[in-house]
Parts: sequence; C-alpha cells; structure tokens
Amino acid sequence: MKDIQDIQCVGLILKHTERDKTQAVAERLSDYLLKRFESIVVTTEDEKIAPHKKGIQVLSEDKFRQQCELAFSVGGDGTLLKACHICSEYDIPIIGINLGRLGFLVEISPDNFAEHLNKIFQNRYRLEERIILEVALYRNDQAVDRFIACNDVAIRNKDTVRMLELDTQIDSTFLNTTRGDGLIVSTPTGSTAYALANGGPLLEPTMNAMLLVPICPHTLSQRPLVVSSHKTIEVTVTESYHSDAVVAIDGQATRNLELGDRVNIKCLPHKLKLVQIEQHDYFATLRTKLMWSAKP
Repeated sequence: MKDIQDIQCVGLILKHTERDKTQAVAERLSDYLLKRFESIVVTTEDEKIAPHKKGIQVLSEDKFRQQCELAFSVGGDGTLLKACHICSEYDIPIIGINLGRLGFLVEISPDNFAEHLNKIFQNRYRLEERIILEVALYRNDQAVDRFIACNDVAIRNKDTVRMLELDTQIDSTFLNTTRGDGLIVSTPTGSTAYALANGGPLLEPTMNAMLLVPICPHTLSQRPLVVSSHKTIEVTVTESYHSDAVVAIDGQATRNLELGDRVNIKCLPHKLKLVQIEQHDYFATLRTKLMWSAKP
C-alpha cells in the first residue's frame, strides 16, 4: 500500500438504499476529506447520491480505478463488497464506514469517523489482506463470463426446490458428486456469510484457504471441506439433475447455468486490502455479532 501521507486522490463508493442517511454521511465525510486530499472521485453509478461540490469528480468505473488511491465505502457489508469488486484487482485499499446492521467487514461508525480517520492518517492502522476468487464460467469448453468474488460463489437452483446434482473436481481430481440444493465455495471472509448459514465453519479472515459447503445435501455424510488457496475448484452441472441452476457471485451477480456448464474457481494473485482501525479485533467482532458469551 502506498504511504497514506502521499495519497492525493480518494474515492467514495456509496450505499443506494437509505439514500437520505447515505447522503448525509457522504456530505460530512467529503467535507472532512477535502481538507486533507486534493480531490475525491465517485463513479457514474453513484453520481445521484454523491455530494455535488468543488473538488469532487464523477468518473467512469475504469477512470475511477486509474485515479483513486484509497476508497471509502459508505454503507454496510454489501456496499463494501461492491467496493471490493471495483478496487481489489487494482490494489486499491478500502476503508469502510458502517451504515448497515450485522456487519463483519465494516466497523467505523458514521458518528465518530473523524476520530478514527485522524488516527489512520497518522499511520495508526492495520492493513488486512484477504484472498479473493476468480470465477470463470465455461460453456462448450469456451469461457463465456468472468467474475471476482470476495465472499462466496453459490451454485444453486434459482426458483425451484428440485434437487441439483453437481460434480466437483479439485486440481482436476474428482472429489465428489453433490446432490441437494447446491454448493457454496467461500473465502475465509465469506465464512461468516452464506456458508455460516449452511453449517460451515468460521475461518480466520486472513487465512489462505477456500471452503466448500454443500447446501442441504441429500446425504448426512457430506460435510464442509477446507482446501488450500493454491487449489483450483471446478464444479460441473450434471445431466441427471439440472433444473434451473444458477451461479451467484457474492449475492450480487447471477448467471443462469446450462447442462454441462463448468464453473472454475481459483484465487487471484491480488488480495482485498482493508484498512482497519488500530484496535481492530476480529474475535471481539465475532463475540459481539454472534452474541457469544465473554468473560468480564
């Protein structure tokens, strides 16, 4: 990460629901940032929500990536995932301002962001690097789509409750056939999301590992599996049970799957870079969010 003292241009990525609240926080945050940086950039997607004042530029997503050196996500975990999709492959670090509820990724409150950001800009922060996934969809042995995933890749039925059958290979070696509602391939970051709801284990977020979690499998012997981040996972929709299969990326992008389609999943060389407050404690976050008991 570039020395935070040398950064000149920062970006805002904004939540699109609860617009009044988002706009109010974005106004205060932009006033604070314009005192410290030469310019602020926003994408055309966020133009209607962003503050309109001197020093703020509206850019295409590509130009945003070229100019932005540090991004601020104003919203919940979903907004931060959107920021990850924009920034991660360009090694742009992200700071999250939390407007959401059950947030595992974003912890700085809009009520006292200046206090925390003052410390960050004095180099009192922690930089967490987390793996992200590259997801390629193959049809008739041709790559037809590509995504990145910071949380998870879910292969499941779209609108029906019929069983789905999926063949999984790891590094071209057959692992198993999943019969059930689908399969989740998760990063450690995503282990507190859809994977957790389906009985998967929690992984410390900076681990170099991937998690495979079956969704409602039709056999009790099928269990979540943790594999190295150096592996390549390939999931194929089989002929026996196809139904209305889809692949969902971070719960944000969805593509229909056809019979024989292959979903290829591996880790990118780039990592998600999260700027955390100095006293950030992942295990304290787990205790709070999951309401675990704690010693006084």
